[in-house]
Amino acid sequence: MIPRRPALAAAAVAVAASALIAPAAVPASAAVPAETTTSNRTVLPGSRPGYAGTAADLGAVPSDQVMSARLYLGSRDPRALENFLRSVSDPASRLYRHFLTSGEYRRRFALTAVQHSEVVHWLTTSGLRVASGTPHYIQVSGSEAALAKALGTSFHRYDTAWGPLQAPTRDASVPTAVASDVIGFAAPSAPDAERPASVRTTAPLPLPGPGPTTRSVRRPVSGSQAHDTAVCSTYFGRLPATGQPPAYGRPVPYATCPYAPAQLRRAYGAAPAGATGRGRTIAIVGAYGSATMPADADTYATDTGSRPFRTGQYRQLVDPARWNINSKACAGPESWAGEQALDIEMAHGYAPDADVLYVGADSCLDGDLMDAEASVVDSHSADVISNSWAEITHSQPEHLTTGLIAAWNMLFEQAAAEGIGVYFASGDCGDSSPGAASHGLNCDPATTQAQADFPSGSPWVTSVGATTLATTRSGDYAWETSMGDALSVRPGGTGPWAPVPGVFAFGGGGGRSDFPQPWYQKPVVPARLSLNHGTAHRVTPDVSLEGDGAMPVLVGYTTGGAFHLLGYGGSSAACPGFAAMQADAEQEAGHAFGFANPLLYSLAGAGVFHDVTDHPKHAGTGPIATVRDMGPDGGSLRYLLYTLGQDYGLKASPGYDPATGLGSPGAGFLRWFRTHR
Repeated sequence: MIPRRPALAAAAVAVAASALIAPAAVPASAAVPAETTTSNRTVLPGSRPGYAGTAADLGAVPSDQVMSARLYLGSRDPRALENFLRSVSDPASRLYRHFLTSGEYRRRFALTAVQHSEVVHWLTTSGLRVASGTPHYIQVSGSEAALAKALGTSFHRYDTAWGPLQAPTRDASVPTAVASDVIGFAAPSAPDAERPASVRTTAPLPLPGPGPTTRSVRRPVSGSQAHDTAVCSTYFGRLPATGQPPAYGRPVPYATCPYAPAQLRRAYGAAPAGATGRGRTIAIVGAYGSATMPADADTYATDTGSRPFRTGQYRQLVDPARWNINSKACAGPESWAGEQALDIEMAHGYAPDADVLYVGADSCLDGDLMDAEASVVDSHSADVISNSWAEITHSQPEHLTTGLIAAWNMLFEQAAAEGIGVYFASGDCGDSSPGAASHGLNCDPATTQAQADFPSGSPWVTSVGATTLATTRSGDYAWETSMGDALSVRPGGTGPWAPVPGVFAFGGGGGRSDFPQPWYQKPVVPARLSLNHGTAHRVTPDVSLEGDGAMPVLVGYTTGGAFHLLGYGGSSAACPGFAAMQADAEQEAGHAFGFANPLLYSLAGAGVFHDVTDHPKHAGTGPIATVRDMGPDGGSLRYLLYTLGQDYGLKASPGYDPATGLGSPGAGFLRWFRTHR
């Protein structure tokens, strides 16, 4: 997995825009079965990471050097588990919602004590020590010689962008007697990490009063009280960008001011329905934790006219003493404050009466994030889990291993068995192809092909994409288009916009994953989207919600020693928002949904979703464009032209599409759950 990136400041948007001045250069399931190579050893395919190549080889790890590794454990009966998950998740099944407790799941599907002891016996007789373990993995330590004996491969050090890393010289193998019990192996050291699916898109903003057409951005200049004003509009089309050149042959309006929770709840029907998520718990899994939470969330709620958390409504599991802050793969803990604030404030904003549990992983590395996720699943401490991070599978060099993917999927399957819904942001880089990555603000430049992000592409999670929302004068829903921003500038602040329609900068993630098409998508997802070389694949996203960088959501948190309100965009804003909408829906239905995809796809023709397209009929004819005022720090690039609905490689068309999935919650979404208890 790639290094998790901090949210990008507004200055980064201007830097990306400045690049427009110069000419710009324009498989099978991840759960691969083990391959037997000898009569008593079975290979773990893909356990040697792609970065462990000959050219990067720095030499062998000394045989007496102490190393550690993690062995991920499988299910005692994978086929029975798969059958159970389908029956408990499918609304058409007689066993629908007959969920298991955590203990029942372990007794029914986890490895037996005998299976577990056989794995431990193999490891210890190889000379390794079991350092720790959970129902999901066994952590071992010992000399390189002992680890090589156990796994049938020696270990070398390799030169990587993350520094020297230890990895096997070939795919690891295990005794065939335990091959069905061990599904993956994590190398002794790896760059496995995630990136957040969000981008900061505005300078600090003070709270607007009711009804004005602008929000001022006030900054001291040389210690004085002088200030400039960044202009935005209370609703799309209200305020023309006077003094700015036209685009597409007509005047262009200023972008809307960042959306506060009350506006979002009204637009998506939560406020009219009176749904607040009461009785439900939303867990948010991220990296590290902010020292100013939950005070920041309460300040934000007060400033935006919402209700602060009541006593005991917000909890967090964060242990700074355990944080891994030395990994080059992760940005520092301070860079995560905005991401945590975004997730918590969107969850609380859409479902103000739901309990919120924030679980801060000790780093952005996969092992730590998986431990955080597992802590929620194993204790069933939430009804829904929101995850606003993502990565790509296919990169150069490749770093996400087959075993790690299988381990994540085992955890998601356990959540589904227990009735916990898991939601992931779909990403912010369009189809994540090299073309998208050449300009996208939140892309992985190491990508080698168009692909859906992971874990969003797992068949056992709900993938949440992002849209661009417009509201009416009264604050009701007007229209939506796909989150796809093409950026144009005025070099030197003069002349017409160029280029037009602009260069891709930001867009919702989606497309085909490596997984076979799940049963719930077959009746809804067109074959032209799912088929690749004759094989139907899982396609993302499943649903979408507001999160565009051009017309972002409002977030508040402490940075630089002061509390600020800022605009943030990305599927990272959409994911906790939709998870909270699901908490609202569970309140309306009177019960948990668990893994929600089969239910959501069964509603594809029920009229409960807004069918989001690139050309919404209520947005007028021709391309949709808006001007964002970046504030005085933008200099000659203070004003940027965004052409909307321009996602890279993904088109939002009528029906299901890989830019917005089934669409966003419509006026009848929550009402349907109230009337179909």
